[in-house]
Amino acid sequence: MNTDPENAYEGMRRNVLVFAQDALRLADLQGQLLKHDLAEFWQRSRFGIVFCAAGAAFILGAVPVLLLGLSEFLQTTFELRYDVSRAIVGGIGLLLGGVMLLISVRLLAKAGSSLQRSQAELRENIIWLRKVLNPDDE
Repeated sequence: MNTDPENAYEGMRRNVLVFAQDALRLADLQGQLLKHDLAEFWQRSRFGIVFCAAGAAFILGAVPVLLLGLSEFLQTTFELRYDVSRAIVGGIGLLLGGVMLLISVRLLAKAGSSLQRSQAELRENIIWLRKVLNPDDE
């Protein structure tokens, strides 16, 4: 056992520096992985975001005009009352919009799976740091 305070201090200092270097290297690698995963997420989610925006524009823009036309068609063709034909067409519009939003949510959820890799790696890195800092803690 080394009882020389000068050598003990140098040994501790060296160990702390090595640990700090390892922790910084680990943080840098974690940042690089996150950057890569975010780039992959945006690349994979681009279609889902565009599809969502197109669905919202479709619902908010062109659909009311088309639905009014369909309502008039139902009213004259099937001799429905004005309010009944509007209710039928409104239900169709809600159903179509809901399906489009459901598809976009599924596409975005699938694109977000690339971020799970960063989360798992971060979890493993935290476990490693805990073991290094406190080897007795299980």
